[in-house]
This record gives sequence, C-alpha cells and structure tokens, in this order.
Amino acid sequence: MDRRTFLKASIASTAAAGLASASGQAYAQAGKPPTIAFFVKNVTNPFWKACRIGAEKAAKDLGVALEVVAPTKPDNIEEQTRLVEDWIVRKPDAFVFVPVDYKALVPSIQKANKAGIPVVNYNNKMADIQAVSYIGSDDEVMEYEICTYLFKSMGGKGKVVHIDGVPAAITAQARKRGFERAVKAFPGIEVLASQPGQYRRLPAVQVFENLMQRFPEIDAVVSANDDMAVGIAEALAAAGRLSKTKVIGIDGIPDATAAIAAGKMFATADFSGHDQSYLAVTAAVRHLRKQPVPREIQLPIVIIDKSNVQQFMKTPEERAVPNWDKTVAARKS
Repeated sequence: MDRRTFLKASIASTAAAGLASASGQAYAQAGKPPTIAFFVKNVTNPFWKACRIGAEKAAKDLGVALEVVAPTKPDNIEEQTRLVEDWIVRKPDAFVFVPVDYKALVPSIQKANKAGIPVVNYNNKMADIQAVSYIGSDDEVMEYEICTYLFKSMGGKGKVVHIDGVPAAITAQARKRGFERAVKAFPGIEVLASQPGQYRRLPAVQVFENLMQRFPEIDAVVSANDDMAVGIAEALAAAGRLSKTKVIGIDGIPDATAAIAAGKMFATADFSGHDQSYLAVTAAVRHLRKQPVPREIQLPIVIIDKSNVQQFMKTPEERAVPNWDKTVAARKS
C-alpha cells in the first residue's frame, strides 16, 4: 500500500468515525465527537495496515473521530518526533501511540503528558511515560514458543539462520532474546548467522540471498516478522531450496497465512495488530468516558500452522473484533 492510498483510507475512516453513535454523542462537546490521534510506524508493512483497520473499526463502533498519523519514511525517528509535536499543538482528545524507537520517543510523549493529552501505548511498550494503558503481547515469550515449536519439529538439531527486525525496536530486541533462549534449550541447533532485515521484505530478502550463497545447507529460518518471512520463503523457492528449509515468522498477516496454507511457510504466531489497535482505541475512549481501563492487557500467544491456518485466513477487514470484556477478563495478571 502506498502512502496516497493509506491516507485516503485514513481520511475515509475519519469521516466515517465522525458519524457518532449515541454513546459518542453523549460524550461529545458541542456536538463534536472526541478525536483520537492514532500512530503507526509506517505505511508499507501489512502489519500496520491491519493496525489501522482495527483502529478504524473501533472508532466507528464507538463514535469517535480517528486521525491516522504515520511517517512518510518507514520507522523514521526524526519524522515521528515532529509528528508527535505537531499533534500536541493540535490537541486531540487522546493519543494511541506506538513508538518507532521506544527510547528516542520518550521525551516527545512526556511533552504530551505535560500537555494533558491521555496516551494509550500499544505494541511497543515504553518506560518513563504516563500511559493510561499498554496493549500488546509478550514478544520474548512468543518468539521462544514458536522457536521451540520449530526446533522440536526438527528433532532438536539442525542449521538455522535468524533474520532480525529493526535492532532499535523493543519488539526486535525481545524477540531476539526469545530466539536465543530457545537456542540455548536445544544444544543441537547451530545458528549459522543472525542479521537484521529491518522488518521489511526487500531488505530481508537481500540479506538472505547473500546468506544462501554462503551456506548451501540451511534447515530453518527464524524471521522476526512475517513480511520478511514471506520474502525469504519466495527467495528459497526461486533458488529451488524451499522443500529443505522451514521458515517461521510472527504477525499472522494474510500473506503469511496464505504461504502456510500453500506449504511455503512452516508457522507463524498471531501478533494481531488488528486486535491490539481495536483494544487500544477502545481503552482511550473508555478513559475519556471515565470508564475503568486496566493498566496493561497482554494478548494470548497463538501459533498458526497448517493444522489451524484456515481459522486465520481472513483479511483485517474480514476479521471479527475482540470483545473488550472477555479480553480484559482473560488477561494476564
């Protein structure tokens, strides 16, 4: 999805969300529904498209206006910093925020705190800020569990390549720790290389093609996200090596579930951006309406493979929204 298409969809979602429901009208001042500034890291990764769609659904359901805020350059710290400061001046009713860099953006979010703008943090957890709530998953445990699942399927031995995400991203750091924990638990696993793919398909493929030249035998590839994993599976297929190499990712994006169903990927983990963003926008609106919101919601870890992939083969548009009460009741304490 290019930026023009993304922004058209964002404008459309704002217009739709402006048709407030009865509950939204009750909150609204002078007939105007509250405005949520919803941040994503980029407009190129399908994961962030799913996040946008989940947020749009919540805005429509709850009768609030949604403004999608994204840097034109993927994962650009300087641009996201400017965007945060611009939106502080515009004074939305709340931020639903994911940082490009969980440390570098702390001063900017602290400014939002000082300006009295409520902040719901999702996907990448931040420290040293005042957040109404954090909604996400345990990245380290998720990576550990899916790697454990992979390594067991390999009989506990084999040669593995690890393709990391954006090294500065807290998700990438946590997932790498999970990978390393799993490797320690399986002494028969040999890590041939671990290199960053920047959470983007083309950079990951370029890195992996070089690794294929270096290593004629690769039993498995652990990718820090699905966008990279799908590209890696395609590169393996083009080289005639896919049948000998298992590929895993994280996110559960449509391209990955299709690849699993077709036998091109081994597994992924459902890191549903759709559900995270729906719940995060819901948390922001509940806070504005003075309804209770947990300090943290950790979503359950679900591994997707060929045995259950049909349950997940829906686009973000088709996916059912999570139930707030059930999710809160089931959350980790």
